[in-house]
Amino acid sequence: MTTINIFKSRIRSPRDVVIHLALGVSLGYLIGILFIFDGDNDISKHIHLMEHEKSTPKPESFNLRCVIILHKATHKPENIISAITDGYAKLCQETIFFTNNQKLFDKFQKFQNNYTMYHVDSSLNHFYWTYYLYAMEFSSKVPAQWTFLGDDQTYLIVPNLRNTLRNFDSEKPVVLGKVKDTSTLFSWLFPLSSFKKISVRGGVVLSNPAIDKLSACKGFFFSRASDFALYDCSEKYGVQIADPFDEDALRLFNDLPPKQIIAPDSKLFRSSPTKAGKCSDHAISFGQLSEKDMRVLQFGMSLKVFGRGGLDTSSNETTDF
Repeated sequence: MTTINIFKSRIRSPRDVVIHLALGVSLGYLIGILFIFDGDNDISKHIHLMEHEKSTPKPESFNLRCVIILHKATHKPENIISAITDGYAKLCQETIFFTNNQKLFDKFQKFQNNYTMYHVDSSLNHFYWTYYLYAMEFSSKVPAQWTFLGDDQTYLIVPNLRNTLRNFDSEKPVVLGKVKDTSTLFSWLFPLSSFKKISVRGGVVLSNPAIDKLSACKGFFFSRASDFALYDCSEKYGVQIADPFDEDALRLFNDLPPKQIIAPDSKLFRSSPTKAGKCSDHAISFGQLSEKDMRVLQFGMSLKVFGRGGLDTSSNETTDF
């Protein structure tokens, strides 16, 4: 029997080792460079610059329905509901919760509440278009001027939203939110896929005509992911998409908490560190917040700041975050 030494057969000269190592490092570096250009770019045609210093006509009425979708796996959802109802929900003319957590729904029904909760018998969540569309349609059986659709990690600053909506006609189909293009240099491999989205993590505001049009967006050929389906359907059915920015080119809809925008995560392992950002004084929403984050944000907005006056949520004429 002949014995083959596989280790001996793999021995190479130092020159071969160096060549293979150099090729491996170069290939890895090239792939890394490609992933750095991961898209996530703004889409210029949807950017809507707001002139907050310019006086805008006061709307005759402002009717806002707030729809909040609760994750089934949310830790201590009762605390989240409390933070929302103690905060921005007070400024909504109607607040509706959707959940697929049966225990939470049963517990909620035992108490007298000023808010409505519906149970959705589904294992999906609002990141799936079928669930998201159901919540959108079901909540709008009685039309509202504007509908805010967010989740239990989103916080809405209603006075700032009110001021922004003065620039839009509620009788026309329009959706407002954070719009991004997530295409990469590899996107050409999937020519039939869409890489443009409206981030549902940052909350979305829709006029009633927009909901009517989007209700027709069903079928196999639409994306299953809510972010991408919302963009594709809006484009297909003629719904205006608006991504509002302030005068300083700062976004008003945010899908991250303020602390992560201002102070990004550790830069220790980043080859190109992310610069710290800024939050707009006119910010409308923040996403991915904990219950504690919501409480702190609400407390901060209620403070009176010398020289600025702060935010008085009891008045319909106040502005700024």
